[in-house]
Amino acid sequence: MIFSISKPGLFSLLAAAFLLMSLQACSGTKNINSQRMVNPVQPDGDFDEWPSGSLNSSLVDEFDVAVANDDEYIYIGVNFRNNRTYRMARDHGFRIYIDSDATFRRSFGIVFPTGVVEALSDFPGARRNYLENPSWQNLPDNRRMVERAESQLGSRVQVIRRTDRNDSIRPALVSREQLAANGIIMGLSETGRAMALELRIPIDDGSEDYFSVIPNSNGRFYIDFEIEPMTYEQVTGEVPGLETVDVADNRDPMRRNTRARQELSVSNPQLYNALGYKFQARVRVTLDQ
Repeated sequence: MIFSISKPGLFSLLAAAFLLMSLQACSGTKNINSQRMVNPVQPDGDFDEWPSGSLNSSLVDEFDVAVANDDEYIYIGVNFRNNRTYRMARDHGFRIYIDSDATFRRSFGIVFPTGVVEALSDFPGARRNYLENPSWQNLPDNRRMVERAESQLGSRVQVIRRTDRNDSIRPALVSREQLAANGIIMGLSETGRAMALELRIPIDDGSEDYFSVIPNSNGRFYIDFEIEPMTYEQVTGEVPGLETVDVADNRDPMRRNTRARQELSVSNPQLYNALGYKFQARVRVTLDQ
């Protein structure tokens, strides 16, 4: 069966999304001063080694953020609260972009965790069933697949690297060992319905290394936090289309006349709307030099 979302409904969704993005844009880029780390931190998802009060709750509404540095590394901490953003990050992945140029965004990014949905792509049809039918997990074999995907949240990592704004964003799965060889280490912990992660990235030493933070001349760089689910087509294999339908003409008081209208047709409008969720937040960091 094909369900339809009419153009007015589609326009309402687009308008709501535009309003959300506008509200975020109006809030402006938040600023944070990086804290000086005296002792090296081992990223593991805990904040025991961070200075007291490092987590900042005023930068992003949906989670706490901490940023610190020593002479060699940038340390980034994120502490999710029990909210929809946490659940979306857990299911669909959490992207952390690091840019020195405010005009060229998303040049270098780490996706961590990559999300349950990405891990389920190892099993044909699993990610669609996971998203479309919550009771699918009740079957023992399916539950084992989900548990395996959940157990990989702290081990699977993707990297995004672009040299031109016209390049497409293509997260590539890499090994933690490869990243560690380049100085990047990350850790994640989950307790109840909360999740925390830490990330360590080298500061560029002048060689403009592929895997490094390159602050500008003022010691500043930008962090973009984003959640962007897979598209409806990627998950279902179905290309949303338009169909022409005849509807009653509201201008005709007798409802005798009809007019043609195009409607968006998808087999699962609830999933289509859920995958339209996107989260973006940006902070500007000034290094403690």
